[in-house]
Amino acid sequence: MATTKAASGSKNPILPPEDLSSILSSIELLSAMWSGRDELRLSPADQVTIGLLADYLQLPIEELGSDKAHRIKDSIGEQIVLALKVRADPQEAAREVAVNVEFTLRRSGAKGKGVRMWVSAKDAPTWLDRARVDQVNAILGEVGSAQGEDEDEEDTVGQILNVIENVSEYLLSVPVVTYDANTSTSENTQKPSANVGAFQATNVHRTWYYLPSLRTKSKRQDICNLALSSTRPLSGFLLSGKPGLIAIEYPLPSNCPPSPSTLQTASLAMHTFWSTIKTTSWSDLPGSHKKISEKFTEPNAPKAFSGFQDITDWPEVERGAERGSKSDLSKLIKWLNGKGVQGKCLIQRCLGVGSWQTQPFLNQRQIINKMQTVATLNVGGPRMCDPQNQV
Repeated sequence: MATTKAASGSKNPILPPEDLSSILSSIELLSAMWSGRDELRLSPADQVTIGLLADYLQLPIEELGSDKAHRIKDSIGEQIVLALKVRADPQEAAREVAVNVEFTLRRSGAKGKGVRMWVSAKDAPTWLDRARVDQVNAILGEVGSAQGEDEDEEDTVGQILNVIENVSEYLLSVPVVTYDANTSTSENTQKPSANVGAFQATNVHRTWYYLPSLRTKSKRQDICNLALSSTRPLSGFLLSGKPGLIAIEYPLPSNCPPSPSTLQTASLAMHTFWSTIKTTSWSDLPGSHKKISEKFTEPNAPKAFSGFQDITDWPEVERGAERGSKSDLSKLIKWLNGKGVQGKCLIQRCLGVGSWQTQPFLNQRQIINKMQTVATLNVGGPRMCDPQNQV
């Protein structure tokens, strides 16, 4: 594992406090995600640096020019390196690799803040030869090129999780050779059946999301395509409108209750999924239009949906005639009940209402019809925004 460079008499200028605070938040978030035993490693020097960084950021403004502040600042190293254990498959301990994540704390020449990720050839497992290590490092190198100067810790962590997901997908394609006392066999011959079991899971990690607005058909299609093309194909549905509703199911192993690490992998996959959507399909949208609220999570539930589909225009879930200023979602609730999901309860938890009627929940066709008859929409909620830049 890489370690922080030793302190020297002539150090590069330290980054501004707001950048250091963002870095510390990113480290705390990653540490929470890799909180299992031996999942994250830090050198003693890096542990000291994190403590110094926290002490420096907690100093009152009036003390920033004090001798104490200068001593702490001068003691902070050049960078902090986390070693994260990454598995291509949570059920296979043999198929794992240590990914180093380096956060720069001091400016080096023209180079400002940044994150660097790599796998050390020295620490790589025996089944990952030098050529494949180079390929993994090429994938990890994408994190630096995707960063922007104004990214916050969520954007930074999202980019890190993105490339880790890409590495996991690549590792699944690499044959792993395991040995016993007498024979050696290729794990490649066993791997397909394990994947099929995961894809045909009877239990899932299901998460429900609320979006203030979900309308653009091409962006809805991007969500469906990414769900179906994931390493573990995701199931569920999306319902466009204002607001939009999305349910995503991540397949769990069917032979035993899910372990904490398996549930963590599922949560990580959801985070990576939305990070990918935001940085690809939604890259043309301002940050204010990328809001997603995770309303409810069922960590281990029977699978309810087959494939991942946009159900917006399905007759069986069509919103009924409006009652006053509200839309009737009784058909949607009936459809969810038929899937073995408590529709009324889910609508209440996700949309914050106590019946099958919701506050303005309009699909695109209803919006267009209303805009043809009135200049402004007066349905007891916020006025309709310009369709441009809506998700």
